[in-house]
Amino acid sequence: MASCSEETKVSSLASQLIPNLHEVETLLTNICDTSSIVEFELRLSGYDLHMVRGLKSEDLPPPPAPTPAPVSQNTSSVGSELNESVKTTSLALLKPEHVSSSPEGNSRFIEKATDEGLAILQSPKVGFFRRSRTIKGKRAPPSCKENQVVKEGQVLCYVDQLGAEIPIESDVSGEVVEILRKDGEPVGYGDALIAVLPSFPGIKKLQ
Repeated sequence: MASCSEETKVSSLASQLIPNLHEVETLLTNICDTSSIVEFELRLSGYDLHMVRGLKSEDLPPPPAPTPAPVSQNTSSVGSELNESVKTTSLALLKPEHVSSSPEGNSRFIEKATDEGLAILQSPKVGFFRRSRTIKGKRAPPSCKENQVVKEGQVLCYVDQLGAEIPIESDVSGEVVEILRKDGEPVGYGDALIAVLPSFPGIKKLQ
């Protein structure tokens, strides 16, 4: 009789642990409302509940946001590099080969410089290149310097022909890129004297 009573008590406890239909419905509703649960399994006193559901892509938790790439400090200098590109090209043109003393070399240099957007001040006479004029036997300061901004019609240098100093004026407004002759150097007709970067590169070429 004691053994039978104990079995009855165990059976009664097991029946209390098994969920009823209402409890099962409530459990399933809560699981479905939770988007992060894909699979659920319950084992209790001989009662097995196994549920698997497929989640849509929008129900899945979003992936972690990617870490933004650090902004390069060099981007701040891009604008200044672009602004200096024309001048850098002009200097690269002049520095390596300079000006040839032969008429053919001088013509090729002027043509190439013009293609690069430079205005080349040429000698209208045969004589000697002078950066400044002589006033009462004394040399005046140079009429222009490299990197100096000049205006159209401004005297940039002189050509000394038989003692007469002929002023050479700039054809354009812009910046003096390089003085191509040394003071006192002999020059011929059409020789390149000074390279000027116009305020609007290419405008001299279009004229």
